[in-house]
Amino acid sequence: MSQKQEISDIWYKLDNSAVIYPINATMTTQSLFRLTCELNDYVDEEFLFRALTNILPRFPSFSVQLRSGLFRHYFDHNPYSPVVKQDDGVLFQKINFARNNYYLFRTTYYKKRISIDFFHALCDGTGALEFMKTLIYEYLNVEGHQIKNDASIKEKGQESLPEETEDSFLTHTKEYNLFGGIIGEMVGTNAYQIHDKTFRRLGYGLIEGFLKLSDLKEIARKYDVTITMFIAAVAMLAIAKSYKKKSPSKYPLTAMIPVDLRRFFDSITLKNFTSLARCVIDPNLPDNLSAYCKTIKEQLNEKTKKEVLIEKLSLSSFMTSKWITKYMPLFIKKFVMRLGKMLSLNTKQSMIISNLGQVKMPSGAKPFINRFCFNSNVSIKNPINVGVISYSDNVVVSFTRRIVSTAIEKEFFTILKDEGLFPVVISNFRELNR
Repeated sequence: MSQKQEISDIWYKLDNSAVIYPINATMTTQSLFRLTCELNDYVDEEFLFRALTNILPRFPSFSVQLRSGLFRHYFDHNPYSPVVKQDDGVLFQKINFARNNYYLFRTTYYKKRISIDFFHALCDGTGALEFMKTLIYEYLNVEGHQIKNDASIKEKGQESLPEETEDSFLTHTKEYNLFGGIIGEMVGTNAYQIHDKTFRRLGYGLIEGFLKLSDLKEIARKYDVTITMFIAAVAMLAIAKSYKKKSPSKYPLTAMIPVDLRRFFDSITLKNFTSLARCVIDPNLPDNLSAYCKTIKEQLNEKTKKEVLIEKLSLSSFMTSKWITKYMPLFIKKFVMRLGKMLSLNTKQSMIISNLGQVKMPSGAKPFINRFCFNSNVSIKNPINVGVISYSDNVVVSFTRRIVSTAIEKEFFTILKDEGLFPVVISNFRELNR
């Protein structure tokens, strides 16, 4: 059998976390997130297309299209050429898979920025970042810069590893005790929900703040917390100051923080392998940054203990492996899932704060790269979320929102300024064209 035939026979199950995303997709919404690399020179479309085409064989789990079976969705090899287009400026517009040659990621460019929108069923932020790094590395080499790989890049021509396409949820699961105490944490309690006027037209608001990583680390050390904890605490305090005092609620502020399970388990998968930690701010807690940092730290440390994470992924695997969900026809699963969303009137989180950490690129790439950005999607119940990423000594904090008001961002960056940080802030000014 030829190599082409072997590749065409490849198909993949959706990982344990991914199965929900195609079911929840609607005519107007998709679970997307975006990674952007801002270069120091303008992007060449032809070079970008060539680079993308060159790296796809290295990432077989990205070279797929979504199929629907009787009981479940699955991934099948995609034989078509990838698509590269100029960005139209409509943030998180749903991917039209047919017009995108059925790829589950959308590659665009604008001036000096290369962006990829990923459908979350394909991968999580960590897996997507590996793909993005390789694309940027290959693009710079196609331009003729001849940058040497220092083992931080999954380079074209390398063989992909079987472990990169494994479902690590199943690999690291254990037999779940239904009487364990993690179910309540997984389900969660109702949280304070942000209500405000939303945009009438397609596209979301985007405000990004650029900070020095060294300065941010120093302030975080002052409060004895990590950068993720500090950003989450400031974000929750910004909501409290800009919304909760004007619109009181019996429900607590709740930060949902994605946790990369690769940090705790032996896994190099490029598929989804992320858990969520719920950090709840008591309504009676004083509205000051020190108290918020302490609360976030205590809860995040507790909820990222390895035994807690094992329980979470084991419960998740248990639920999706039961015969009643495994062999329920796909159209019934879609009906049940969407009905559940419609009947659930309250949200379980006030905001999602996702930190992808520091991007590692070969040193030779540094003169050509300005920064990386990470945008987290939003929903009706969670109209504003935060994405954080850093490269070199630059940190980018990105607010994506579907509401017109920029009150939370203004309060957030005011708090940082009061702490001695002076971010450079840019906006797409979506609020001027509602």
